[in-house]
Amino acid sequence: MHHDILLLLFPFISCGDAFTDRPLQANGVRAEEELHFRVHKYLATFIRVRCLLSKEKDPVGVPTPVQFPLNLPPQKNANMSRKFFVGGNWKMNGDKKSLGELIQTMNAGKVDPNVEVVCGAPSIYLDFARSKLDPKFGVAAQNCYKVPKGAFTGEISPAMIKDCGVNWVILGHSERRHVFGESDELIGQKTAHALESGLGVIACIGEKLDEREGGITEKVVFSQTKFIADNVKDWSKVVLAYEPVWAIGTGKTASPQQAQEVHEKLREWLKSNVSEAVANSVRIIYGGSVTGGTCKELASQKDVDGFLVGGASLKPEFIDIINAKA
Repeated sequence: MHHDILLLLFPFISCGDAFTDRPLQANGVRAEEELHFRVHKYLATFIRVRCLLSKEKDPVGVPTPVQFPLNLPPQKNANMSRKFFVGGNWKMNGDKKSLGELIQTMNAGKVDPNVEVVCGAPSIYLDFARSKLDPKFGVAAQNCYKVPKGAFTGEISPAMIKDCGVNWVILGHSERRHVFGESDELIGQKTAHALESGLGVIACIGEKLDEREGGITEKVVFSQTKFIADNVKDWSKVVLAYEPVWAIGTGKTASPQQAQEVHEKLREWLKSNVSEAVANSVRIIYGGSVTGGTCKELASQKDVDGFLVGGASLKPEFIDIINAKA
């Protein structure tokens, strides 16, 4: 009999303040729901141990703690663990005077500390940007080649980029694809070499207007993503930037719903073709005429993890875009 009393008291002794009405903070589980789970778990354990002590057979239908269904609330959304990322692509714009003024504005601005910010400077100003920008801001090159060195006039290598103290590179931007004719294969090769050299890669994908109107958006972005994915070993160093070509520099912005739809499909593709862990952790950012006026609603979408900003990154409103989640 004394065994029964001790066993019945055991759950209450071991659970401590879970048996109060004080909310538990861990994982957002409320105290009453945790209490419900623990009581049933320990009652199941009690019955089994009681049977062992009395040398009775294990009763049929008594669930073990492992078998008991865990009707706990869902965990936090995966995007809560993905740090918001805002990239500024300065493209072929600025000089030391204008970029110096922009950098002063950024350094003095109040920015959300929970956002990772990276500025893509023209290659000739990489060293200038890195030396002037506050260390809390990252710097990216806008392109690199697929080998460390050689007779490739006009190109720069990841080794040169790193020698300037820069840790990121933008690859596969639509202007590299459609103005300079870079193929999916070349972009994949550049991605592989950049990652092997220790750079983080902002890998750009996106459909043209005729492709969207032709209903092949998914086919296009999945194909582009595959050439990138086939060359990635460490996804923690990769940010995917979805930039519909028809929205870049046109003043047209994909609606929040259009952006979310493609981002969600991309995450599903990653889950099926790479892994669920990568799908949940990789940051997918949106680019395409993002402004201070459009950023907040875009940032509210569950699969939009930040922005790659063009023209607005050269203006004071870039601070507002960085703070879109604040």
